[in-house]
Amino acid sequence: MGKNSLYKLFFAFMMIMLLCGCWDIKDINKRTIPLVLGISKTKGGEYKITLQIPVLKNERQVSKVVTGTGETITSALGKIRTNSENAVDYTQIRLIVVQNHLAHNQKEFTNIVKFLMGSEEIPSRSLIAITDENVEDVLSSINDKLGVHASSIYDFFNKGADWAPEVFSTPVWEVYRSLFSSTKDIAVPLIRSGKNTVLIFEGSDILRKGEIMDRLKPEEIQLIRVLQNKNEKGKIESLGFASIMVSNSSIRLKPSLINNKPSLSSDLNIKINVLERNDGVTNKKIMEELERIIEERFFQILRRMQESHTDIFGFGQEFQQLISYNELKNWRDEYYPDLKVNFEVKVNME
Repeated sequence: MGKNSLYKLFFAFMMIMLLCGCWDIKDINKRTIPLVLGISKTKGGEYKITLQIPVLKNERQVSKVVTGTGETITSALGKIRTNSENAVDYTQIRLIVVQNHLAHNQKEFTNIVKFLMGSEEIPSRSLIAITDENVEDVLSSINDKLGVHASSIYDFFNKGADWAPEVFSTPVWEVYRSLFSSTKDIAVPLIRSGKNTVLIFEGSDILRKGEIMDRLKPEEIQLIRVLQNKNEKGKIESLGFASIMVSNSSIRLKPSLINNKPSLSSDLNIKINVLERNDGVTNKKIMEELERIIEERFFQILRRMQESHTDIFGFGQEFQQLISYNELKNWRDEYYPDLKVNFEVKVNME
């Protein structure tokens, strides 16, 4: 074999080596990319998967809803992929909606969260929400609304800073982490389809190790987020004789442990702007009334949470330096019910 032949053979071999990494590439034009995934079960006990998929129609982005059933979530997803005209790409899913009959079953919900975390295709950063409605109805209602586009369901949770701060989001990985936490439980948003809007935010379900323990209204869950040191900026509160908007907030927590009994000093500072007020209403009256409402709301929630041994505030994490790791595993049952909180709110005008 001549020298030139050896060069040609080596060149051909290198070309094959370079090209072999592209054999399984799927053209993006031949992919179906769902944004929202709904999970429910049929009356027969099979998992039902509902996908909301953006499609381009007459230069306008709309969406279609595709469903599939199977004995497992994986088999249902596989059937949709098999019967789809294009390759279904699950890596771009942004929101997962779980119907209430699954969410209220601790074993079912825990298995769903573990599946989502273990999936190599569905991102763990995807947001998760619960609905009391039929999942298919929630995802398909988007096509009935004027002026919305295919990603509007996901955009509902991403309005931007200071816009509708009561609407929050929870990614899958945070729910998974809460399954193993001894000192902090988690809130999952509760949504339903709106009459004129894509979605309506109804508050949140409170989960302890995957079990729903309580349901909170939007104003209640926002107070909890403030106590978790998340800014309340943008919130509008009606006092009856005046309306205010929170411009800033901060929280300071100081734990202590005396005779093995936990206590917590909590100071919440809030700055507000007055949007409107009745004639003769003073700044002092507005500030005092707001302080009273927030403190009353806090102690009502705390009492309910302590009765159910659910630490949605994450107060147990403040005691990591005061209680040993092994003892802290019993935080919810042995320490949290006896926790005394000295909660004070200080409101100032901007």
